[in-house]
Amino acid sequence: MNGLPDLIQALGTQNNIISFDPRGVNNSGPDLSCFPGKDNTALLYPQDYGMPVDINSTRSLAETWARADAFGQWCSKVHGDSNSTSQAKYANTVATATDMLRYTEVLAASKGETAKESKLLYYGVSYGTVLGSTFAALFPNRIERMILDGVVDVEDYYLGKWESNLPDTDAAISSFFKYCFEGGEEACGFWSKSPEAIETRFHAVLDNLRDNPIIVVGDVDFPVIVTYSHFQLLLANVPYAPSALFPLLASTLTSLEQGNGALLASYLSLGQRVDECAIDPLTAPVGDLEPRQFIACTDGNGRFNLSTFDSFVAHVDLLVDQSHYLGETWAAGTSVNCRSLNIRAPESQIFTGTPSADSTSNPILFIGNTLDPVTPLRAAEKMSKLFGGARLLTQNSVGHGFMSADSSCTMGYVQQYLKDASLPDEGTVCESEEVPFKNASDRAEAKAASILKKRSHV
Repeated sequence: MNGLPDLIQALGTQNNIISFDPRGVNNSGPDLSCFPGKDNTALLYPQDYGMPVDINSTRSLAETWARADAFGQWCSKVHGDSNSTSQAKYANTVATATDMLRYTEVLAASKGETAKESKLLYYGVSYGTVLGSTFAALFPNRIERMILDGVVDVEDYYLGKWESNLPDTDAAISSFFKYCFEGGEEACGFWSKSPEAIETRFHAVLDNLRDNPIIVVGDVDFPVIVTYSHFQLLLANVPYAPSALFPLLASTLTSLEQGNGALLASYLSLGQRVDECAIDPLTAPVGDLEPRQFIACTDGNGRFNLSTFDSFVAHVDLLVDQSHYLGETWAAGTSVNCRSLNIRAPESQIFTGTPSADSTSNPILFIGNTLDPVTPLRAAEKMSKLFGGARLLTQNSVGHGFMSADSSCTMGYVQQYLKDASLPDEGTVCESEEVPFKNASDRAEAKAASILKKRSHV
C-alpha cells in the first residue's frame, strides 16, 4: 500500500487500518477489463484513450466523440447487459457500501458482538467520499467515525455530469508561479524575477509546444513525439500534491524550453515497450481505465446522456470555462464515455434521491483544502450541510486531500475525532507547515511517483 506511511502519520496508530481499492475492484475481481486475457492491449489502450480534446478544433471534438462511442460499443460487447456472464453491472458504489456494512458485521460477530449493531470507522478521500456519503445516506445509524476528505459533490456525481469539479483548478495550478518565485532560483529551476514573469515564460513554453511538437529518440524503445496534449496530461496531475510535483513541473518546463522532451516522455511512460510475458497475472494491477468508467457510468444510470454532438460541445465549453488548464482533459475522460456504454446496475443497486441524512449515529467530519484542483472547497461545504451534525474542517493549502500537505493542526483534529468523536469548532481553518520549493516532506518523491502512476481523475 503506497500511502501507508501517510495514513499512519495522519490517522495515528490507535486503530488497525484495513484498506481496499475504494471502488471495490482490482485484483479481487470482478474482472472489468475490456480486453480479458490480453494484458498487453489493456495496458497500451489507455495511451490513446482519453487524450485531451481541443476545444478550438472541430476535428478533435469529433474524434473524441467517436472514440467514446468506440469505447462504449467495444466494452458493451464484453460486459454489457447482453452478456449474462459478466459481473460488471455489480461494480457500483451502492454494492460496495453494502459490502462495507457486511465487513463490520463479520468483524463484530468474530468478536462475539451483535452483528446488526456494528458500526463503521471510515476514512475516504476523493471518490472515497462518494462511497462514504453513500454509506452514510443508506446506513446513517451504522457510523462510528467517518472522515471524508477531498470531497466530491456527490449529487453532481450521481447525476453523471462531472461538472462541479474544476472551479478552483486554475488557481491551484497558478499557485506554481507564486511558490516558484518565493522558493528562489536555487530551489525552482524555472524561476524568474516575478510570479508574473514565470507565468509569461510558462505560457511561452506551452505556446511553442502546441505549434512545435518535440521528437524523442533517446532512452526510449521506439521514437515518439511529445505534444501539448501530453503536457496537459502531466499538468492535470501536478496540483494534486504541489510539494511533491511542482519541482517536477519546473524541471519539465525547463527541459521543454530547451527543446528536450525526454523528461515529459519518461513521466508519461511514452515510447516504452510493454512485455506481455513479463506481466505477472497474480500481482499486476488491473488497468484503471475501465473500472473507473464502468462505475461512474453505472452510478450515473443514464441520467446525463450526451446523446448529440452539439450537447457534447456545449459540455466541453462549460468545462473549459471553468478551467482553461484542465477542462479539455476532464471533458475527454468523464461523462462522454458513458454515452454508448450499455451496462446498467440492478434496480436494488441504483442510488436515487439526495445523498443526505437528517442525523447519523456519530457526526461526520468533512475536510477540504482551500485550493483543491478537482474537489473544490465549495463541494465540501455543500456536502457537510446535507448530513445533520456534520462539521467541516478547512486546511489552508493547495492540493487534493489534506495529506497532500503536512499539517499538524489538521492531523491533531483528525486523531482527536477518531479518539472520542469530538469535532473542531465551526469555521476552523488549519495552516500547513509544508510549502512547495521550501520544505517538502521526506515522502514527497514516493507521493509523486504514486500520483503519476495513476494519471487519472478523482
